[in-house]
Amino acid sequence: MAFLNHNKQVIRNLALLLLILNQSRLINAQNLEISGKPIAEIFTDFHVNLNDTMKTTGFGLNRAYFGYNFIPASNFSATIILNIGTPSDLPSSAVPRRYAYIREASLSYSKDKLHLYFGITGTRIFEYQQKFWGKRYLANTFQSLNGYGTVADLGFAADYQFSDKISGDITIMNGEGYCDIQKDNGVKSSAGLTISPSNKLSFRVYSDITKNTSIWQYTFVGFAGFRNDHFRIGADFNYKTAIDLTHGHNGWGISGTGAISLSKKAEIFTRYDYSASVAADSDTDTWKYKMDGDFLIAGFQYAFSQNVKMSLNYQETIPDNQVNPASSFIYLNALFKF
Repeated sequence: MAFLNHNKQVIRNLALLLLILNQSRLINAQNLEISGKPIAEIFTDFHVNLNDTMKTTGFGLNRAYFGYNFIPASNFSATIILNIGTPSDLPSSAVPRRYAYIREASLSYSKDKLHLYFGITGTRIFEYQQKFWGKRYLANTFQSLNGYGTVADLGFAADYQFSDKISGDITIMNGEGYCDIQKDNGVKSSAGLTISPSNKLSFRVYSDITKNTSIWQYTFVGFAGFRNDHFRIGADFNYKTAIDLTHGHNGWGISGTGAISLSKKAEIFTRYDYSASVAADSDTDTWKYKMDGDFLIAGFQYAFSQNVKMSLNYQETIPDNQVNPASSFIYLNALFKF
């Protein structure tokens, strides 16, 4: 009898101990520091078409990003962003509609000067130039408009800060972009180097290589920029081989941007792109890539804050070929982000 009473007491003590441990675990979980921030970015506009042959005047919604950056109390973080696509991104045979896709779904690790990313994450082909220009909500970059590369892809990326003035990056990705699944056994590898001798001057070189079926493709981008409190100017040179998966069909082009500050919140700006192509030796006629031509933006921007910007600007596209008509627009663009 004494033995049974002793066992009952032991069981009660064990049960009490388990209850205390469980409550302690719950309290610690509640006190665990978990931080993060929502991500949202919206590009919208009202545009007036100045061409009589093209009736596309109206309102536009070019981007709607929604996501979250989760930052636990460690060196790891995770980011997921959902993008609501525009009908213009769909194939011509598709029914026009809004659709959603994953723009980013990545796990990252940061320690000292090293940053690693895995999953659907940003490429490095025009990320630096895009931030330098600071007006992505007005139009895509030269590289994106002309098929030189995509803003994100599925794979691995690494950034390393060698010093205050030199940083480098490498990526190994599918090469299909963030909307398409992997279509072949190849990958796209890239390397970039950024040198900033001072806070005002910066240089960057980037190159990538991939093999699509039996054709090797190479891309090179060189950039130089200068900025101070009063004005900003930047230019890049771009070159890509086998741009339409044909040997000898190589594309090249330049993109220049400039801005003059009128005040801390207001500025006037301009951008000029020129896209061209090289004829293959076997071509009887000069081969012209479908995007060859000129692209111009000029206008005024006012920043209400870092989260809200608006711009009144003029945009013109002048193709070299006679198939695509020239276009002239007046835009009122707005950016909302947090």
